[in-house]
Amino acid sequence: MYTLLRRSGAPLMVAVFFGAFTADLSTYCVTSVQLALAFPDPGSGVVGALAKFGGIFAVTQVPLAVSEGLLTVLVMRLLVQSSKGELTRLGVLLQGGDKKEAAVR
Repeated sequence: MYTLLRRSGAPLMVAVFFGAFTADLSTYCVTSVQLALAFPDPGSGVVGALAKFGGIFAVTQVPLAVSEGLLTVLVMRLLVQSSKGELTRLGVLLQGGDKKEAAVR
């Protein structure tokens, strides 16, 4: 998600937010599938269990994914402020450019 957004011209912090948000949600989607496979519903099987687990995780994890995305943006802002040289050397920030714009690999 991060790379896709950066290549489409999205600002660095927007790409960081959606990258963290998507990573968090995908973790819980995989967990829902694993739980459904491990504990299938007696009546509706794996599909029913997946609907139950997915529904529970969707309600609880979307707000957590938003908060993790925001926290990741805050950490990235601190990194940009304190370690601009290292981020430029790693290719995350453009050399000599605006600190909010990142290079796309």
